[in-house]
Amino acid sequence: MSLSLCMTSWRRRRPKAKYVIWLRIDQKSSLKSIYHAGFEAIIVEPTRDHDALVTDVETVNRIVEQRGEELLCVMTTTSCFAPRSPDNIEAISAICAAHDVPHLVNNAYGLQSEETIRKIAAAHECGRVDAVVQSLDKNFQVPVGGALIAGFKQSHIQSIAQAYPGRASSVPSRDLVLTFLYQGQLAFLEPFQKQKQMFLKMRRKLTSFAENVGECVYDVPENEISLAMTLSTIPPTKQTLFGSVLFSRGITGARVVQSSQSKTTIEGCEFVNFGSHTAEQHGGYLNIACSIGMADHELEELFTRLTSSYAKFIRQLAKEDDRRGGSSGRRVPMNESFDMEND
Repeated sequence: MSLSLCMTSWRRRRPKAKYVIWLRIDQKSSLKSIYHAGFEAIIVEPTRDHDALVTDVETVNRIVEQRGEELLCVMTTTSCFAPRSPDNIEAISAICAAHDVPHLVNNAYGLQSEETIRKIAAAHECGRVDAVVQSLDKNFQVPVGGALIAGFKQSHIQSIAQAYPGRASSVPSRDLVLTFLYQGQLAFLEPFQKQKQMFLKMRRKLTSFAENVGECVYDVPENEISLAMTLSTIPPTKQTLFGSVLFSRGITGARVVQSSQSKTTIEGCEFVNFGSHTAEQHGGYLNIACSIGMADHELEELFTRLTSSYAKFIRQLAKEDDRRGGSSGRRVPMNESFDMEND
């Protein structure tokens, strides 16, 4: 809703605008915000740079040159799930400044990363950043339901505030103020420093785990919040089942992404392989994110459960293969072959 509010406020400034350049991030809410504001999305797929999915700057520049006044803005994203890399907001901000097109940054949980904050500041210095939107719950550990709209010019924020219709709940603002007052400056900043340390530790532990089971961790150096590990040792047809096993073991922060040729339609836009941020096919991977608030004992428990769950799952796969290869040729029911609790 905050992204949509920003775009709505720019309507009068750009009366001929019909479109928003949206750099594909497989998150439904950011795409829906464009249509909620009354515009259409021009979707730009990321390109591959080794393991990472990065911004297709050339395509964005070409579209901006061609569309001109038909564009309301360019929407970039700084926080995302690996192997997608945060958008090159410095390059995009320079393009927007050169062609006088607003630049809207979806910074969902990017405040957790010092590098992301640095990049946003650098983008402002070298180009144009009109508004930066981030969630309150993801960055400040308050209940879900609010967002913070920031900018480098007071006039930009005032124009957005004036477009706000009012009468909404003040609870998110209240929760944020109470949290600030309770924590104080030192306690507020501590989780951000802790997140950086925890992420480095998580990457080391995931890399070690991956090497032990014959997998590898995607190298996405720009992404300092999310990690992705290949799942080549698990058949594609069983990868989502592995994800459900992890969830049932209380590993709620991990997500299995399976490659697919199927199409997903959102606001009339068709996406192949939705969830992967690209139409490219891959071998499947496991996402794990490290956000503020994670403690050392939680990280240790995560990898204890991940290690045991993976080992049991692989053993059950082997058992199923042995049973299917037996003389009876009986197909084993799913609940029988993956009885993880009784393994």
